[in-house]
Amino acid sequence: MEIQNGKTDRYAVLRWFQIMLIIVSAVLVFSGCSGGTTANLELENEELKSRVKELEQIVDEKDAQIKRHEKEYELRNVLDIEVRKLLSALNSGIFSETEKKLFNDNIVVKKDRLETPFENHSNEVLFFQNKLDFEQVRQRFYHLNEQGRFITGYEVLSLSDDMQERIDSRAVLVFTFIENSSGWKLADIGIDR
Repeated sequence: MEIQNGKTDRYAVLRWFQIMLIIVSAVLVFSGCSGGTTANLELENEELKSRVKELEQIVDEKDAQIKRHEKEYELRNVLDIEVRKLLSALNSGIFSETEKKLFNDNIVVKKDRLETPFENHSNEVLFFQNKLDFEQVRQRFYHLNEQGRFITGYEVLSLSDDMQERIDSRAVLVFTFIENSSGWKLADIGIDR
């Protein structure tokens, strides 16, 4: 608004009034200040409630995943120690009562091997005859599957001065543990070459 000779420019005031009227009208229209706004707000509220429920379900699923991964990692730590004891016994061919307590009922210790008949197949693991290179034992994977079985794989090598023999002896022993009333028990040992 310009002031000319102490007078207010009426056209400028009128333009300012028109601009303010347009702005106020736009704000009222865009803010939903009409007769149908209650229905719109209720619809938007229901949509938001539905979205909140979806997000809560996603959070619950993620929490369950986190708990499952924590359990899997805890089992990995506990059963890793037990597998290393079993590897030591497989190396020497001598199983103490401690190692035998880890066996499920299906596992049989023979003179030179361990037999693991399990679910439509039977595996045999020959004793390493003190040739297992413990410095080269590596856990390659672990997994708690949907059936509640803990499966873990260990890469092993035999001690030998012959490099080709060491390479040929390389294998991954796949240990399958199942949980029963007395804890986790070894049910199977497979070999993957």
